[in-house]
Amino acid sequence: MFLPVKADFRLARFPYLTAVVCIICAVVFLKQERDWRQFGMAMERYCSASRSHIEAIVFERIAAAHGTDECAGIMYSITNDPSRDAAEVIEQLARNMRPLTGFNASDSSKYVTQMLEDEVRRYNRLVPRDPDAGLAYYTDSWNPWTMLTSSFAHGGWGHIAFNLFFFFAFAAAVEVLIGSFWFTAFVVVESWFIGVTGSLAASATGQHYWTLGLSGIVMGVMGLFAYLMPKGRIRCYYFFIVVFGSIAIPAWILAAWYIGGDAVRLLTSDDHGVVNVMAHVMGGVGGYLFGLAFLRRIRENAKDIQYSLDRQAFERRIR
Repeated sequence: MFLPVKADFRLARFPYLTAVVCIICAVVFLKQERDWRQFGMAMERYCSASRSHIEAIVFERIAAAHGTDECAGIMYSITNDPSRDAAEVIEQLARNMRPLTGFNASDSSKYVTQMLEDEVRRYNRLVPRDPDAGLAYYTDSWNPWTMLTSSFAHGGWGHIAFNLFFFFAFAAAVEVLIGSFWFTAFVVVESWFIGVTGSLAASATGQHYWTLGLSGIVMGVMGLFAYLMPKGRIRCYYFFIVVFGSIAIPAWILAAWYIGGDAVRLLTSDDHGVVNVMAHVMGGVGGYLFGLAFLRRIRENAKDIQYSLDRQAFERRIR
């Protein structure tokens, strides 16, 4: 395990906005967790309700045709498909299902369509909407608000923990270097940059998707740190079985390792699992470009800080 934790030099002040971002992410995630529990319980109550024999057969045949859960998966796919409305999904499900015994294909499709429409109305009364709706970003929506909110939402405890560790390691120093105004602007602009580039790529391939998480911003502060202070060191902790220690690594090496590694992964592999590698790469690129476009003067000031740090390190070595 290899974990960057902080800049390897004393900051001029406490990074308040960095802490605020971490707190917002934590609060949003705890609300997501609560909402998902409520959603799951409501879905269980809905799916456990008694149904007629023919209704049960319809769910079984649709599930067999689409390889999903008999109830929860079917209703979720009908009510939460951002590319199509519920009527379109129902029509396709009814058309593709093996006809019911005693019905011709047309009558079976009509019966299944009416049954599923009734189920959707009942589902909407009993089950709250997807807890991530309004937070996650869908690449075909081009919604600037969810481009921003998706950065503060997460999909699990491991997801948020690693994102916040990496974020604080780089963002704390970046905030102090560039100030509150530019740091706030960076988070907003970077979220939009990641969202727009993701939508462009998804439109080009015809494969749109949902995305959430701070990792694009994490890569962004990594790229911005590398622009401002490429030789500035980040203290990293490592452990392997019983070996434990720490090492200070220059920011440009870490940026090249993490962002470059994801760039290679993006170009050489089509299967990235649940990781939005495009957001990682474009986040890193966006962070560097943000510095190049707006923060050249601050970079000159950062050079003086780096010179002072290098001089102090040299004096310690010759003592």
